[in-house]
Amino acid sequence: MEFGEKCPKCHGTKRIKQADGTIRPCWDCLMRGEMDQHSKNVKDSGIQI
Repeated sequence: MEFGEKCPKCHGTKRIKQADGTIRPCWDCLMRGEMDQHSKNVKDSGIQI
């Protein structure tokens, strides 16, 4: 896969929805190192420190 090209399995979402409705990471993107654990768009969890 070339740089900037979307993954054919997950279409760039980095997650795959299984037939039973569960969601799992895209193993191909994980193996290529395209998944970043530090998201730039963090959800508001409502937790206050």
